[in-house]
Amino acid sequence: MIRRLTAVAVVLGAVACTEVITDPNAVVALRFDGSAYPSIVERDSLRDSLGALQPLRATALNYKGEPVEDAVFQFSSPDTVLRLFDDGVVYATRRKPDSSPARVFATVGTLQSTPDSLVIVHRADSIAGKTAEVVNVGATADFAISGADSLRYFVFGDTAAVGPAAPVPAWLVSFQLRYKGKLIAPNDTAVAYMFVATNTNPPGRRLMPIDTTDTQGKATRQLVVKSIPATVTEDTIFVIATIRTRRAGTAPISTETMVLLRRASATMIQP
Repeated sequence: MIRRLTAVAVVLGAVACTEVITDPNAVVALRFDGSAYPSIVERDSLRDSLGALQPLRATALNYKGEPVEDAVFQFSSPDTVLRLFDDGVVYATRRKPDSSPARVFATVGTLQSTPDSLVIVHRADSIAGKTAEVVNVGATADFAISGADSLRYFVFGDTAAVGPAAPVPAWLVSFQLRYKGKLIAPNDTAVAYMFVATNTNPPGRRLMPIDTTDTQGKATRQLVVKSIPATVTEDTIFVIATIRTRRAGTAPISTETMVLLRRASATMIQP
């Protein structure tokens, strides 16, 4: 999912200094929003899904928690694979040999934020998943739910110069459903929706139309279809998974899975 990391650094001992407390231009805290994107492409700057530069952002705060507009920031990283500039632009020279995330910090005066992290990756250029999946409609309740890992998609990067395409971790994948020729809005749960299970007891369902690939380059979602027409034993719904290359002017790349909804009384060959 798209992340938003907020780290706040506070001046130790600020309460003891009357001048700092009452001066609206004195920085007593630092909010570091970091990057909305979990990865950066090697030999490129940090960019959003459409290819626009995505600089790091931080906010200096006074004793009232209000922004200090003229604060001067420095962005830095202990990882030499990154170059950081005063305007927050980040450039990745290469991937880390151990594939671990690189750290980035924001600093203003003597304040330094806790780190955000960026995974340096190949540029994603393809996504693959199942062409079809069977999901059974309940015999006693007229709804269907897919298995926890049955709808999975793998994102790969262009590594033709050095070998076969490799999985791309920390890349954003968006999901959408199409039913009877119409796209279903991600927040529309009237007919069907995709979700991730929450780590609660009992587990809940969280609507999240965007996922981030794991270390294997995999993103997955579960599907709920609330009902199918009572007069049919089979129905279909399509899951569409989409990525972007983060290059300006390039079209999104999608793959889709046809989900065959089957009533318990129907017989059907697994694709």
